[in-house]
Amino acid sequence: MNLFVASLPIVGSTLAILVFRQSALRAGMLGLLVTIVIIALWPEFLLAAQGFGNALASGLYNTMNVSYVLLGGVVLYQVLKAGSALDTIAKVVASTITSPLHSLLAIVFGVSVFFESATGFGVGIVVVAPLFLALGYTPLQAAVLALLGQCAVPWGALAVGTVLGSDLSGVSEVRLAEISAIISYPYLLLCGGSALLVSGLWSGQIRQLLWVVAYATLLSLALWLASVTIGIELAGCVAGLLVVTMAILINFKQRKATPLIELGRAVLPFVILMTGLFITRLFSSFGNALKEISIPMGEFTLELFYHPGFWLLVAAASGFTSLPATRGYARSIFRQSAKQWLLASLAVGGFLVFGELMKEAGMTRLIAQTIATAAGPYYAVAVPFIGGLGGFLTASNAASNALFMTLHVDAAEQLGLPLDVTAAAQNAAGSNSSMASPGRLVFAAAVAGTPGAESDLLRQILPVAILGIVTLTAMSLLLM
Repeated sequence: MNLFVASLPIVGSTLAILVFRQSALRAGMLGLLVTIVIIALWPEFLLAAQGFGNALASGLYNTMNVSYVLLGGVVLYQVLKAGSALDTIAKVVASTITSPLHSLLAIVFGVSVFFESATGFGVGIVVVAPLFLALGYTPLQAAVLALLGQCAVPWGALAVGTVLGSDLSGVSEVRLAEISAIISYPYLLLCGGSALLVSGLWSGQIRQLLWVVAYATLLSLALWLASVTIGIELAGCVAGLLVVTMAILINFKQRKATPLIELGRAVLPFVILMTGLFITRLFSSFGNALKEISIPMGEFTLELFYHPGFWLLVAAASGFTSLPATRGYARSIFRQSAKQWLLASLAVGGFLVFGELMKEAGMTRLIAQTIATAAGPYYAVAVPFIGGLGGFLTASNAASNALFMTLHVDAAEQLGLPLDVTAAAQNAAGSNSSMASPGRLVFAAAVAGTPGAESDLLRQILPVAILGIVTLTAMSLLLM
C-alpha cells in the first residue's frame, strides 16, 4: 500500500497528460497537490515542518534557476521576432547553402541546435519550421523536420536541464554532458536519416548517407569537445555554428547578397550573448567577481550577473537597440514574454517542487528500492525508458530530471551501477524524447500552419523517439 501511495503523484500527473490530455502546468500542479496531501496525512510519509521547508526551498531554488534562463530566452525570442531578425537570418541561410541536402542537414543539425541551445524551450522549432516552409517543404514536412531539429536538447537553454541533472545526481556538469554526447551519437544518426526520408530527398545514394554521418559526427564531436573545454552552457551554440560553417564552406554560392547592416543587426544579440558567456566562463577572475553579486536564499544563492539568464536579457536589450522595428512593439513583446514565461515556469516548478517533496519524504527512495529489487541487475535497461517517459510527458529534460533523477541515483547506489552513466542515460533520454511530447507537437503544428495535425506528427515522430531510446539503452549498457 505504501508503494501505491508513493507512486500516486507520478502516476496521477502522468495520466493527467497522457489520458486526460491536460497541460504540463495542470499535471505539475496536480502532482504537487497530491504530494502535499500525502505528506500531511499518510503516516509513513509524514514530513515535519523543517523537512517540508528544506524540500520547498530546494524546489523553489531549482525553479528560480530554470525560470531565470526561461525569462531571458522568451524575451530574446520575442525581440528577434518583432525585429524581423529571424526572417533575415533564415533568408541568409537559404540563399547561401543552395544544395537541398546540405541546407537540410545544416538546419537540422546547425541552425536548430544553435537556437535551441541559446534560448531553449522549443524556440528552435519556431525558427526552423518557417525556414523549411520557405524552402518549399509541405507544412507537415516542415513540422516534422523542425521536431527532428530538437536533437541536442541536453544543451538546450544553455544546458539548464543538464545543470539541474548535475545538481540532483551529484555528477559534475562536464562529466554528465560528456557521457550524454557519447551515448546520443546513434540518436543523432537516427534523426539525420529520418530527416532525409521525411524531406523526400533520399534517392538511394550511399553518398547521401555518408553526408548524414559526417554532419552527425561533427555535431557529436563538437558537443563533446566544447562541453569539456569552454563549458556546457555554450557547447550547443558552438556546435551548431560549426555545423553551419561546414555547410557553408562545402556548398557556398551566394545567390543574393543581404546588406551587411541588416545582417549585423540581426545577429548582434547572439554575438553579445556568446561574448558575455565566453568572457565569464573563460576568464575565471571576472566570472568569480560576478559570482560575488548574488541573492542569498538560505543555504542557496542566486548569482544574478553570472547566471546565463542575465546574459540572455542583455542580448534581448541589445536587440531593442539594434532592431528599429522592435520599438513599436515593446508592450506586445513584454506581454507575450510574461505570459509565456509565467506558464512555463509554473509548469516546470510544479514538477520540481513535488519531486523534492517526494525525495524528502522518502517516497522516491521507496519506489527506487522496489524497482531495484524487481529489476535486479537489469535495472540499467529501465533507466532510459523511465527518463524518456518523463521527457515525453513534460517536454522538458529539466522536469524529467526533477521527476526521476533522484530515483535513479538511489537505485544506482543500491545496485552498484556507475552513477555517471546512469545519470547521463536519464538526462539524455529525457531530452531526446521531448521531441515527441504533446507540448512540442502542438507547438510545431501551430508554427508550421497545421493546427490539429498533432496525431499525424505523432505517428511520424514517435517511432524516432522510441528507436532513440533503444539505441540510447544499448550505448549505456556498453559503458556500464
